[in-house]
Amino acid sequence: MRHCCAAALALLTLWSGVWVPALAQTPSLTVLARDGRKPLPITPINNQDYVAVDDMNAAFGTTSREDRLAGGLTIIARTRSIVLTADQNVVSVSGRLVSLPAAPVRRDNRWFVPVDFLPRALALALDLRLDLRRATRLLIVGDLRVPRVVARVDAGTTDVAVTFEVTPNVEARITTQQGRILVRFDADALELSIPTLPPQTFLSGIAAGDTPAGVVLITGPRYASHRVITTQADAGSGRVTIDLLPATTTDQPAPAPPGPPPPDMRPSIASQGPSTGLRTVVLDPGHGGEELGTQGAKGTLEKEITLAVARRLRTLIESRLGLKVFLTREDDRTMSLDDRSAFANNHQADVFLSLHANSAVRPAVKGAEVYFLTVERADAEARKRADDLQTTLPALGGGTRAIDLILWETAQARYLEQSASLAGFIEQALRTRIEMSPRAVQQAPFRVLVGANMPAALVEIGYLSNGDQETQLTSGSYQDQVAQALLDALIKFRELLEH
Repeated sequence: MRHCCAAALALLTLWSGVWVPALAQTPSLTVLARDGRKPLPITPINNQDYVAVDDMNAAFGTTSREDRLAGGLTIIARTRSIVLTADQNVVSVSGRLVSLPAAPVRRDNRWFVPVDFLPRALALALDLRLDLRRATRLLIVGDLRVPRVVARVDAGTTDVAVTFEVTPNVEARITTQQGRILVRFDADALELSIPTLPPQTFLSGIAAGDTPAGVVLITGPRYASHRVITTQADAGSGRVTIDLLPATTTDQPAPAPPGPPPPDMRPSIASQGPSTGLRTVVLDPGHGGEELGTQGAKGTLEKEITLAVARRLRTLIESRLGLKVFLTREDDRTMSLDDRSAFANNHQADVFLSLHANSAVRPAVKGAEVYFLTVERADAEARKRADDLQTTLPALGGGTRAIDLILWETAQARYLEQSASLAGFIEQALRTRIEMSPRAVQQAPFRVLVGANMPAALVEIGYLSNGDQETQLTSGSYQDQVAQALLDALIKFRELLEH
């Protein structure tokens, strides 16, 4: 049996040990062990998830006895005992005190413990690893490898990219069958989240596979081949991107043998690996969460447009250049401006791009614009302060070492020249693909750029206040053109850094 659900719900299924939470009316915790799975009913009490002790005894082979006079309960787990008292959030595990987020409860002649009791107290008594995945109500017993795998689909006009975010990272093997691409992860089971699939002709569906750690991509009529890109998202996570490609495109004419390629074709990249000058890119989809950004007359929200373009651009950069790409937000969440540039600093980005959509009082105003930071105080003075902020600290083995201390307000000052070059490349690349504002490159004191300790630019990809541009901004083809132009600009900027 296969189940498909929206991104807000996790999808996990059990085929000889693989788990998928059932969409039952009665909530339950799924206990996943090497010999299979079993449900453990959950009872909500005071906005907390609780399990009944007698249900826990049946699931784990423990026993319990109540001391009515003392108002307590003793649970025997193998050779160890757990002593708990009603309304006390501290329990004793063979004399060792363990705190709980909520106290045990005695109700209707039954004892209930919070679900955190299982990994905190029961695991200690059983001397057994119990991994609680609270978001999906999954309890993993023992040393099973069950990575969380989140699927994302980025649909373009000429291809579709399916990306799997894997935490912790495990190896993936990709094979093909008639009409299907099989992805097998080196794991015992998967905690798999599958999004709602947008209508398109490259991919008909995504489902859990026929093996415990497999996923199936059901290909559509336009699919002809695919390309796989594997990257390390961070120290603990991995990313597998499968780019579904057509045999021929029907929405673009084939390029003639002589002469340069049409401007809307993807460029030929001589080097597919990361360069020494450009290794990591941070993309900042503007706004998010409670910060809607500007809104078009048809209801189009800036925060949704910027995230869509950032995802398309990430796929292009990873597949064409092999660089590490991080998004300041992967979903609809609120982030402060300082947190966005701090995110780029913490990920040691070589480039920071903040993506936005514009608005104006006059609806006739339209066109893309590119900004880099202007330092309101004298630029030369700000750069000098950034370069002079250095201190010395003692080093192991004697002596000292110099440490750069970058004030937040001067972090971007030392990169103004490179940021200006980056903005120029972006303006040139965008101009070949989409309409530009009469003032295409400008300087402005945007807060999100101030703290960026690397070359940075802010891109307004169009005006939502203009009716025609609102329609364009929501179209996949326009978003593809913007993403491709930004990729072209990064290629030029990488060449600048390498020379």
